[in-house]
Amino acid sequence: MANAKKVQQCLEKSNAKYMDSAKSDVLGALAEFKDLLPDTENYTFPDGKKRTAFRLHGTIPVFYKGNSYNIPISVYLWDTHPYYAPICYVNPTPTMVIRESEHVTKQGRVFLPYLNEWRFPGYDLNGLLQVMAMVFQEKCPVFAKSSSTTRNTPTPTSATSQQQKSTPTYPTPYPAANPPMPTPYPTTPMPSYTGQPPYPSTANLFGSGYMNVPYPQQPPAPPIPPLPSAAASTGTLQPEHIRVSILSALEDKLKVRLREKISTSFAEMASIRETQSELQAGQRTLRNMIDELEKQQKTLEAYIFAHQDKKSELTRTLAECGDSDSNKEINVDNAIDAATPLHRQILSNYAQDLACDDVIYALGQALKERKISVQEYLRYVRDISRRQFIFRATMQKCRKAAGLQV
Repeated sequence: MANAKKVQQCLEKSNAKYMDSAKSDVLGALAEFKDLLPDTENYTFPDGKKRTAFRLHGTIPVFYKGNSYNIPISVYLWDTHPYYAPICYVNPTPTMVIRESEHVTKQGRVFLPYLNEWRFPGYDLNGLLQVMAMVFQEKCPVFAKSSSTTRNTPTPTSATSQQQKSTPTYPTPYPAANPPMPTPYPTTPMPSYTGQPPYPSTANLFGSGYMNVPYPQQPPAPPIPPLPSAAASTGTLQPEHIRVSILSALEDKLKVRLREKISTSFAEMASIRETQSELQAGQRTLRNMIDELEKQQKTLEAYIFAHQDKKSELTRTLAECGDSDSNKEINVDNAIDAATPLHRQILSNYAQDLACDDVIYALGQALKERKISVQEYLRYVRDISRRQFIFRATMQKCRKAAGLQV
C-alpha cells in the first residue's frame, strides 16, 4: 500500500497525463522486481527539454554462468507513459565499467527492439525489464575494473557482498578491462543452477499485461570453490572442464534457437496486431452502419404506421358515406366553397373578372377572323368592361373588409 502511495505521489510530481494506466503499469513491474524503487529526478529528455521525470532505479537479477547477479539500472518514464516507450540506462557502480554492445552505449543508454516496437496495450514495464534481463544474460553490460595490484582478480559485482569479501581472489563472470590472455577453459566447474528458468516465459517476453509468470529472485550465489592444484599447476583438462565446455556449447545452441523462436513470435505478433486493428476498424464501421440502418428502420416503421392509420380513416369515411351517393353527380363549384360569405363573394367576383378577360380575348380573335365587325366588337367590349369594373371594385372592397392585401 505504501509502495502504491509512493508511486502515486511520484507520478503526480512528474505531471503524468495517464495516471491510472501509468500507475497500474509501474505497480505491475514493482510486483515482479522487488529491488526497484520509484522516485523523481530532474532529467533532460532526448527532445532537449529538462523537467521532472518519474524514475525506477535499483537492480534486476541477471543469470550469468549459472549464478544470479544484480545489474543496476534506471528507467525514466515520459509524461505520456504508457503510450510512449521508456528510456533505460545501466548505472554502473564505482567498481564497474560499462561494456559497450549493440544494445548498450558507452553512456549506459539501453536500446532494444522491444523499445522500438513499443505499443500500448501489449507492451509494459514488466515485459521490458524481463527482456532486459534476458539480453543482459547473453552479453553482460558491465564488468569489474582491473586491479593494478593483482592479476585478473577484479572485485565481483554480484549482489553477494558478504560472500565476495570472503573470496576476493576469484574472478567474477564479468570480464575485466584489458584482461590478459584467457585460458581456453574455465579453471573451476561452474555451480549448477536448478529450480528456476534461465529465461522469462514467452508471454512475459512480449509484455502481455500483468498476468506474467513472476520473475524469480535468486538467492546469493554460492561461493566459488578453490582451484584444484593439478589443474592450476599442469593445465591438464579435467572431466569437469569438458563437462563445462559441453554445457556452454549446449547453452549457446539453445540461445540461438530461442532467439529464432522469439523473432518468429515477434513477427507473428506484429501481424496479429495489425490484423486485429483492421478487424476492430471494420467492426466499428459495421456497427455504425447497423446503427444507421436501425434508425432508418424505425423511421420507416413510423411512416408505415401513419400510412395505415390514414388508410383506415379513409376507409371508415368511405363506409360512412355509403354506396347510395356514389351514383350522384357532384357539382365541382359546390364542392369548392369558401369558409365565410365574405370570402365566397371575393371568390365569385374574382371568377367573374377572369371570365370577362376570357370574353374580351375571344372577341379579339373573332375580329381578327372577320367574324364580327368593328362596331360590334367595340359595343361588346364596352359592355363587358363596364361589368368587369364593377366586379373588380366589389372584390377590392371585400378584400379590404377581410383584411387582405389589395
